[in-house]
Amino acid sequence: MSRSFDESMTAAVSALMQLGRRAAQPSAFSIGEVLHSGNGTLQVSCGELVLEPEDLYLAQGLDYRWSVDDGSALKLRRGDRVVLLSLDGQDYYLICKAVKA
Repeated sequence: MSRSFDESMTAAVSALMQLGRRAAQPSAFSIGEVLHSGNGTLQVSCGELVLEPEDLYLAQGLDYRWSVDDGSALKLRRGDRVVLLSLDGQDYYLICKAVKA
């Protein structure tokens, strides 16, 4: 059975609205900035949030517990930009540092 023009238009508009909602969803990735790091403390800004170690899953190798800065690229330092991933806005994964090329 074929659809009427009105039924076809309703289905088309509904499909376009669903596509628009999907496209409008924010990215799961964010860029954050390290506000404080070292001696076991870590604060990372992400939008309006300030995340601390208990709020984060940290990529293996990245270090915020250092007490002496030996210049290692794996140490998180104040001002570092970091890439964060969150699928639900509750669990945040600090996946890497971002450096300017």
